[in-house]
Amino acid sequence: MDHVKLVNDPIDIAHIHQLLADEGCGASSVFVGTTRDNFQGKKVLSLAYEAYDSMALKEMNKICSDLRSKWLDLKHIVIYHRLGTVPVCEASVVIAASSPHRSEALESVSFAIDQLKTRVPIWKKEIYEGDNDGEWKENKESIRPKKSKSGFNYAACPCKVEESHDVPRTLVQIRVNDAELTKRLECFVNRKRDEINSQNVIDFKSSFVSSDKDLSDSCARTQSTIIKQEQSNCHLKVRRVNNRCGPQQMEMRPNYELELNKLMGSRDGQTDPIKEMRKSLPNSRLQAIESYMGLTTDNEENIFSRIKRVENRLLQLESISPEYRHFTKREPSSMEAAPPKKIRKKSYSAQELSAFIQKIKDGSEFS
Repeated sequence: MDHVKLVNDPIDIAHIHQLLADEGCGASSVFVGTTRDNFQGKKVLSLAYEAYDSMALKEMNKICSDLRSKWLDLKHIVIYHRLGTVPVCEASVVIAASSPHRSEALESVSFAIDQLKTRVPIWKKEIYEGDNDGEWKENKESIRPKKSKSGFNYAACPCKVEESHDVPRTLVQIRVNDAELTKRLECFVNRKRDEINSQNVIDFKSSFVSSDKDLSDSCARTQSTIIKQEQSNCHLKVRRVNNRCGPQQMEMRPNYELELNKLMGSRDGQTDPIKEMRKSLPNSRLQAIESYMGLTTDNEENIFSRIKRVENRLLQLESISPEYRHFTKREPSSMEAAPPKKIRKKSYSAQELSAFIQKIKDGSEFS
């Protein structure tokens, strides 16, 4: 039978002998580990043991199983370990075994104590004379990894690492100082705020105002129109929305200014101001600016609208980086017709032509 236990009181050796007693056993081997009074020239007053109880008992039972697999004639096995403070000359661990012959008992106990020190998670604290704190120690036979006492001297390492914070100039795309970069960030925030404000005015602001004061002191939140739906507790009208206008449908809106300019220009059948504008010097200069800024030139559009687009483009480039002006050209509108795809004619070899002619001849002869 296996007797495994962790105790906090002194171990009774007489009780251990009672556990080993058996009529069929002719030998009993008992190992008793006690606390000695010195360690490396220091006077030891006592030892304090701590353990991971569940894991320690599990490992101690495994040791008993290993003993029985190696020595089949073992009758009783006892493994007792004391926890807490153990004074000098008192037993801290007792391992015993009984068997019909002495060889199995002696060899099994010797094997068990080595396995106990190696595998069971039990730690001891040595209390020295004049040192109340003591020192925690692990069994030197333990297979758990230990920290190295001698640290590695990194200063003596001959390895040299060259650190360079210089980036090749060819890899730098934006070469500006901190002040210019801060200015661009501020312009970007301001431009986005203006876009949101103007869009809110278009989408939400009511057109019914009583005076100029209302115009200056109003905003989209206070002027927005709310319609309550009948037989509903919600203050908003709930319906499926088809976004025909709004920030997502900017390109879908009709160009009212362009249509108005066409009507105003062709009125009375007189000279077309658009044609005159095409021939003017300002128009050619404006075309050059639009081309440089990556904008699409539309001569039929009002010149003031085109100038406004150039101003918006400048504000956009200020808010990002002018270095990217060639990479931020606006995409063509989804309303515009896609350019026709170029179809490459297939080239036939002489053998293919001969085969094709032969098929025609065979078909004519068949018909």
